[in-house]
Amino acid sequence: MSSQLSIDRVLAGLHGRIEHHKRQEAFHTAQEVFHQQEKVRHAAELVLVQERCEAFQKAAEAVAGLVEVGPEDAVGKVVDDSIPPGIGAIVSRLVARVVAEKGLDEELGANAIAWEVKKRYGDRLKKPVRVRAVAAKLRRMARSGSLIQLREGRAFYEALYRRAPDDAED
Repeated sequence: MSSQLSIDRVLAGLHGRIEHHKRQEAFHTAQEVFHQQEKVRHAAELVLVQERCEAFQKAAEAVAGLVEVGPEDAVGKVVDDSIPPGIGAIVSRLVARVVAEKGLDEELGANAIAWEVKKRYGDRLKKPVRVRAVAAKLRRMARSGSLIQLREGRAFYEALYRRAPDDAED
């Protein structure tokens, strides 16, 4: 093998690599410009989205303040949110309190009342509220006449009640 042929190959290879690296340098320079433009675009989008998020969060907090039931309801009467004193029958008294605050036309079921008792008082109760205990209290209230039974409970759906008209506060 001649050294002349070998040197020509080496030089051709080196020239090929020079061309390759020139193309790569030009490509990455273009990419650098593109990435710089993308960086600027994303920074502007980030500022816009952060502003919208803050505005939405403020609006959500304002709406939540209107929707949440506070110590005073819309009529202006004070809602008792304390746990009744005593050792036993606390859940029964809490259920009676929640039912008394319901409107005459509202349908009451054990699941909904249990959920509301848990929502209001759950973090302050020693044991979780059981739906069966709430259902038993609603049945007792129906027998005493303070509730009207709208639908009898079955295996696949709960009993529904409504407050009796004579139980309404004027």
